This record gives sequence, C-alpha cells and structure tokens, in this order.
Amino acid sequence: MGRPKRLKGADTTYHITTRTNGKKLFMKKKSDHKALCRCILKLLSKHNIICHAFTPMTNHFHMIIYIENHSSDLSQFMCELKTAYAKYYNHKYNMSGHFWGDRFKSTIIEAEKYLLACMRYIDRNPVKAGLVSMPGDWHYSSYHFYASGQNHPILSIISHPAYLSLSEDVIQRQELYKEFVNQPDALSDSLHNTMDKNQFLASDNYILNFKAKKL
Repeated sequence: MGRPKRLKGADTTYHITTRTNGKKLFMKKKSDHKALCRCILKLLSKHNIICHAFTPMTNHFHMIIYIENHSSDLSQFMCELKTAYAKYYNHKYNMSGHFWGDRFKSTIIEAEKYLLACMRYIDRNPVKAGLVSMPGDWHYSSYHFYASGQNHPILSIISHPAYLSLSEDVIQRQELYKEFVNQPDALSDSLHNTMDKNQFLASDNYILNFKAKKL
C-alpha cells in the first residue's frame, strides 16, 4: 500500500513530528537540541512559517506551526530542516549515512477546539518518556513561554489565540495553562496513542470543509 497523500492548505495549523533513523537516541545533549532550534529558527523565517509550540526529544521532536498562505511549502521547509540538522550532526560526531528515519508526520489541527490539547500533549512528552517528572524540568520546550512568560532562548514562539483566550490577564492565563497541563485531560492523554496515525485532529465538519476546498 502506498503512502497517503499529505494534505496541505493555507491558513492551517499543523502538528509536526519526525524521528531519527531506527528511533535511535541521537539527540541526547542540550547542545544538540540547541543546534536543532537554530536550524528551525533560520528556516521558519525563510519560509514565513509561525511556530506556536516546540518540544525536542532524544529521538524526535514536536512542533505546532501555522502556515498562512500557499507561498509557504511545508514539505520543502521540512526537507531543508532535516538536511541542515543531519549535516550538523554528522559533521560534529564524524558520522555518515541517514540521520532521520521515515518522512515527517503532519496532523492538521482545528485550532479553536483541539489546539490546547495538542500543546499539552507535546509539553508532557518528556514526562511520558520518563525523562523528567514535570514539564517545566525539560529544556528548550515552549512550555516555559506559556506557563511562565519566559521567552524561548532561541526560537521566536508566537502565542496562539487559543492560549490567549484563556484569560485577558497575563498571570491568570499562565496559571490556567499550568493547571491544564499538569492535570489529567482525556483528549490530550489519548493523543499519545493516536497522534502519529491521524491526518486530522478536528471535528467531522472541519475535515469535510477542508477536503472540499481541495476538490
């Protein structure tokens, strides 16, 4: 069976993830995550893509991005990103061969209903993996930006409107987000088993309307 066609669209929010070759633990050092962030920052600007959330892991990473118009090519952005980081890593550690595994996975998100659940999902990935006990203990995650108002040390994270709608008060908004991330949430918790398999994280009406635009 061939790979399903990747769905793309303007004015679209995506969850993006991609894994290293064989899911090996390649990115174990903070310096490697720092280099990954620098590659992302450069290419976000080049391709006019907005980053709303980011979490690096040891053998993959998660991003939530927004593409406003058709001039931004998601596949080209990811191709350049994966190539740039592979060159960095192979040069630094004197390695060769394929660094990344299969093609990246993208899930289209209906932002108004599902965005916060997806943000919580990626913020809790290091906890789920047993790397830390609390989301705030993980480095280079956008969690600190949303929960504490700390600018990301490298990336230009842009607050998503779904987050801004939590409260007009900045401090209360941060507290509400921390409370949401650190308490159980059935939808968000279910994504650990389904996210990589879904083309959409959205309602049926959203999916039908999105696909109708492609006809």
